[in-house]
This record gives sequence, structure tokens and C-alpha cells, in this order.
Amino acid sequence: MEEKTGYIYLGSSPATDRENYAIMVPYPDEGKAPFETSRMVDSARNANGEVVGRMVGRSVHKQSLAWSVMPAEKWWEMNRWFEQGHFTFYCHYFNHNFGQWETRLFYLGDVKTNPFVVSTETGEPRFYRDASFNVIDCGVV
Repeated sequence: MEEKTGYIYLGSSPATDRENYAIMVPYPDEGKAPFETSRMVDSARNANGEVVGRMVGRSVHKQSLAWSVMPAEKWWEMNRWFEQGHFTFYCHYFNHNFGQWETRLFYLGDVKTNPFVVSTETGEPRFYRDASFNVIDCGVV
């Protein structure tokens, strides 16, 4: 059964959202989608040894996603899209810090998987196990 909604949506336009997207990424396994936030800081210590500083730019997000089992066709669909010139892309995601959907420019991070149920005739897997990747906010203000 095909999912009706995705966890995140990827596209090549700033208008990427839940209706206008190129790739709908399925929900990851429960507990396999850590949402991380980084903040760049320009800081130093003053003459009293106290840290003084300020945030540079804005907070940057990283969404990791993992699946115990992923159908090969879905895995190939997502990875072909990334390889076809989408090093950077727009990601429509739920910002867990603010409780709202946002669309920002992202890039693809680490991609990992293990072939599962591989045909001895074709060498092609039917599924992938422990499939994962992450998408990382480019930080564009």
C-alpha cells in the first residue's frame, strides 16, 4: 500500500510543499529520525575570562532518516533524483523546534544501505535494509 503523506517533501523550487514536490520521502521508522539544530557562534573570552559572543546567521537544521526495510524501487527513485543534478534542493519539513512546516534550501548528507533479498539471476535486490540518509540545511537566510 502506498503512503498518502510523506515525512518530508523535496523539490527544485522554493514553492516546494505537500502538494508541489518532486519526491515524497516516506515516514522513517519510529525513533529513527533525529532532528538536530546547530548554531554558529562568533565568540571569544574577554579580559575577565567570560565568554562573549553572538550567533552568526540563523539556526541550521539536519534531518536524519532511517528505515529497517525500504522497497528497492522507492530507494532508487529517491537516489536517482539526487544524482540527477539535485545536490541542493528545497526541503519542505516540519520544524520540530517551532511546531510549523517550513521550506528551506538543503543538501544531501550521508547515504547508507544494505541490499536485501538479492536475486541470484539479476543481482538486483527487492529491498534494502538499514537504509538511511540525512538532509542538511544550507543556512541560506
